[in-house]
Amino acid sequence: DWWGFKHEAFDMVWENAAIIDQAKSGTGCAIIHSDSAVGIQRLNQEAAKAMAAGNRAGLNIPAARAIQWITLNPAKGLGIDDKTGSLEVGKMADIVIWDGNPFSVYTKTEKVFVDGVLLYDKDDLATPKATDFELGIINSEEDRL
Repeated sequence: DWWGFKHEAFDMVWENAAIIDQAKSGTGCAIIHSDSAVGIQRLNQEAAKAMAAGNRAGLNIPAARAIQWITLNPAKGLGIDDKTGSLEVGKMADIVIWDGNPFSVYTKTEKVFVDGVLLYDKDDLATPKATDFELGIINSEEDRL
């Protein structure tokens, strides 16, 4: 964990996301984020640590609520939750399918869909996939679900 990596982070509060989540009678908008290129790859694990800290403090944060800290709540914070952030008809979404609990360090990615295109399939590593930068530009319609 990065607590104390700079002066502003010396007095961090492990339960901070859970406390924010519980604000306004449980309608708070906690967001887990990272400025690090490494940390952003593991936001699910950061959310798990924050959820565990909140649960240890007696705040009883369910996993369904904690997953919103890295999906719906950032979209709300940006004012684009009508377009993305949750799986609903008509919304944009990139989707990761896990082989277990998304909050576990032992869970592995099975499939990744970006802009409706299967970009990663752990059972089909031989087939090269388009990058997310190419989506909508090269063969976009024929690859969509």
